Formats: sequence, C-alpha cells, structure tokens
Amino acid sequence: MILFKRAGIVLQSTALAFEALGVLNPAVIIHQGLIHMFYRALDQEGVSTIGYCLLASPISVANRHEKPILVGQTPAEKKGLEDPRIVCIDGLFYLSYTAFDGWSALGSLLLSYDLKHFFGRKVIVAQQPIHKRQKGKPQHFRWDKNLVFFPRKINGKIFFMHRIKPHILLSSVHDITEITPAFWDQSAHTMVNKRLLLNPRELGSTYVGAGCPPIETLFGWVLIYHAAYQNAAQIIYKIHVALLDLDDPSQVLANLPYPVLEPQTEYERFGNVNNVVFPTACIQIEDLVYVYYGAADSCIACAYFSMSALLQELFNHPSTSVYEA
Repeated sequence: MILFKRAGIVLQSTALAFEALGVLNPAVIIHQGLIHMFYRALDQEGVSTIGYCLLASPISVANRHEKPILVGQTPAEKKGLEDPRIVCIDGLFYLSYTAFDGWSALGSLLLSYDLKHFFGRKVIVAQQPIHKRQKGKPQHFRWDKNLVFFPRKINGKIFFMHRIKPHILLSSVHDITEITPAFWDQSAHTMVNKRLLLNPRELGSTYVGAGCPPIETLFGWVLIYHAAYQNAAQIIYKIHVALLDLDDPSQVLANLPYPVLEPQTEYERFGNVNNVVFPTACIQIEDLVYVYYGAADSCIACAYFSMSALLQELFNHPSTSVYEA
C-alpha cells in the first residue's frame, strides 16, 4: 500500500474581500522555472473568482496578488469561476474551470500565451437542458464539470476529461475550435465521447471526478482523481490513482483499489464543506510529485509521493475492467 504524505497547508484565506470565505482547488504549473498557482477564491457572498500567487518552493509562497486576476464576465459565470486546472500544449496554456451561474455548473476554457493575458472565454461542454425553459426563469443545464486536459496531444489530438455524474468521460478533438454544439450532438451517437474505466461501483463510491492533469510516464498516464463516498448524510471526498494507456487513455491499465489520501487532519475534516480532499493540480520535481488539493473547501494543502514507488504499486493492481461506451 502507498499513501500520500502530507506537507501541510500552503494557502489560507485572508481578510481580503474576494477570498475572505476560503481559498481552494488550485491550478499549478511550472513555467520558465517558476511555480505559478491560480486558485479559486470565495467571498462572503459565495461568489468565486480566480486568485494568483507565485510559489517560492512547492510548499511556500513568494508573492500573492491582492486582487483576483479573473472574475466572472458572462451570464454563465454569474456566481463565478470555480476549480481551475492548467496545462500547456504546444506553447499555449489551457486554463479550464467551472462556470457557475447559481444553477448550472459547466466546464469552460480560457487560453493564454503568457499566463497574464487570457482570452477565448467560453463554455465548451455540452449544455443539456434538464427541463423545458419557463418564461422568466433561468434555464437549468445538466452539470458537466471537472474539465481537465491532458498536457500534450496524443496521436495528433487534444484529449480532455469531464464529469457527468457518476462517471468521468473522455473526449478528443484535433483542434479546440471543433468543440461546438454540433460536436456534442454527434458525440451522443458516436464513440467521440468515451467513458473511462473508472467505475465508481468498483470502489464502493457514489461518483468519481477527474482531478489533476495526468502525469506522463514511460508506463502510462498517472491520473490522480477524486471519489465521493456516501456516509449517512455526509459525502466524503477521497483521493485515488489510476494508470491510463499512453496512446489510448480510454484504456485503464491499473487502478488502486484504495484511497491514497482521505480526510484525517482538522483542516481536511472541518471547513466550508467537511471531510473533503479534492485534488486539482500536481507538479513533478525529479522523483517527487507534489499534489495540491482543496481541504474542506476552505484552504489549499499539499501532499507528495515518490513516482517510482507509486508506479510499482500500480503494477500490483492491473485493471480487469471491461470497456463500456
């Protein structure tokens, strides 16, 4: 058995209005030798924006902005931007996040060449109405969130994961401009949209969701994801790990049957939402991988593990699942 080791809290809320209620679920990336963190900040009204800080080391802050760098601008973002993730593909940064209007949570995307100026804001997941729109009332869409991109093209295609409960879904396109309503209409009748072999029933969980952008290794993509477990009236979020095929990430090569981190400390068990460890980012420095996660939806914490040790443990748990479309 392998368990992540805790490094402690990296970022907490401050008296600044935009993050007074909590900071959580960050995107983290190393660029030009610097560690950049884009985090979800929550104000007292429950509106989320994206804050920014520069890390001096994987677990210490060098500089922190006193204002959010991204705020809601569209009707879909009325209640804010949530849970960012970030990758760089061919020199272009993909900052994915959840747009929330108070009713619907939808995977969205911003692009950047320099991590300072972002463009192309748009909801990119399918917007599936869950009831007929009534005059004077907002349209509610089926939640489709946890939008996470792979950090490079695979066989010339951009792959991304998203979550419609209870499953993680996998889609791919040659170019991001292909993601249109017509794309989703087609995917409902073809194999464009694939279900990953991460069946929550195998874990005894209620649902699963993509967490950190996958880490490429010689043996496959290491996917760090979350699983939600129902315990009486409480949902408990735990962190799990799987290994996906390098050339066809719809194929799960291995899946650990136990969580590598679950809520145990006070900062993970008690907060805005109790009993939550929610991974959204990771960076690798030699053999060590640092995983950043939202703890109880209130602060940002970090845990770490040895990649070589994790891969060895994954080899001990090959997947026996059968592909489901």
